[in-house]
Amino acid sequence: MPKPTPVEDLIIPPQDQKICGTICVCQMTAVLSAVAIVYLTVAIYMPYTRAIASGIDPTPIMCTTTRAVNKENCDWGSCGEWCLSKTSGACIQIYVNVRKNGSSLLLAECGSAANKTCYGIDQENAKKYHCIRDECRNLTGTFNCTEGKCINITDAFECAFRETDPPLKCSGRRGKITCIDVHGLFSCNRGTCRKIRTPYNCDRRCVDIPTRNKNVIVLSGDRVFLARCAKLAQEDGGNIVWTDSGEEVLMLSCHAVHNGTSGVVAVDCINAALLPRADIADLTNFTYLQYLYTMRATPNRLIAPSEVELTLANDSRLMINLEGCVNTLADECKEFLKDYGRDGTDHNAKARFPCFYTENNPDTVVARFDLDATFRQFLVALVLPTVLVVVSCITLLLCQKTVEVGDDAKMRFKGCASGQAEMQMHPNDPVSPL
Repeated sequence: MPKPTPVEDLIIPPQDQKICGTICVCQMTAVLSAVAIVYLTVAIYMPYTRAIASGIDPTPIMCTTTRAVNKENCDWGSCGEWCLSKTSGACIQIYVNVRKNGSSLLLAECGSAANKTCYGIDQENAKKYHCIRDECRNLTGTFNCTEGKCINITDAFECAFRETDPPLKCSGRRGKITCIDVHGLFSCNRGTCRKIRTPYNCDRRCVDIPTRNKNVIVLSGDRVFLARCAKLAQEDGGNIVWTDSGEEVLMLSCHAVHNGTSGVVAVDCINAALLPRADIADLTNFTYLQYLYTMRATPNRLIAPSEVELTLANDSRLMINLEGCVNTLADECKEFLKDYGRDGTDHNAKARFPCFYTENNPDTVVARFDLDATFRQFLVALVLPTVLVVVSCITLLLCQKTVEVGDDAKMRFKGCASGQAEMQMHPNDPVSPL
């Protein structure tokens, strides 16, 4: 067996790897931070300056979606997934009615509360009949069609109409060609469909709403809240605006209803109306309840103001933020357009939500505006990459001044040169055997 070779004493200090690693990390940090600053200029810095100069009131008001329009060539869009390409190609434009906030009411001494949710048609998950595939040949009932794709709404809605267009025969040899681009509301019988002309009225089939012993009915989108309450008061101030007399039923339209510390709180209530108790039975349906609310009940502006007197602007443009786009690339716009684009064309409740506007320009409103959060994002996005760039550059400058490369191609600090000289082997020192 050969004799093992002993490990020689290191003449050069083991600094090369650490110095090289430090320089590489600092260079990478400086480059990535500089790239981040360029990206954040578009994503954070410029939106912050626009938010400061916009003059938008940070107090939210209320918006109601009136229509959502698909456009092929857009000069503006409600939401774009990437700000650099937000105005190119097709987009969706959402228009809203803008109004002041309604009353926030406290429903006191309530009992026998009930909730009823009247679901319409889920457009995303509902079965669609594609006429181009000859799936419309046996349609029977009421169908809501969009560019040749039809959804059965017979079980969810009751539609009243008078006039229809001439019939289209979706069955037979040429049926799929005849109905390839049907659009609108159709009444069909075994594949023969007639387009329903306006005006027509489609109300949700929501039955067995328990109105017995209820004197307060709150309509909130697709939800109906019913209870027997002794009085209603303003949430701020506590002024009583209505007391139960035993002869009337109070009906309201509110944005939301939730439980508070002092009772049930109804937020953003408008269009208060009083209905004689004799006009409503123990059970009713959503269609008849809407009829009573709009046609039979007597408005009372002292309890909650009407929507007309609160309106600030009609048909204003809605954008997700001041830029009308997001840079997260996380499909935010898909969810935004789904929630805020509900304009009632599918016969469901229209979207109703808080929004923000400029007093001297109510023609454009935004759904997201938080000046404090925008400032915090700006501060973090400015300080963090800037500090990283500065620290990395200072470290690289120090390395340039304090590190040298020797004849052996190794890097070491200049202060270690004298130590290295002392560590050089003397000519008379013994040499380790091989």
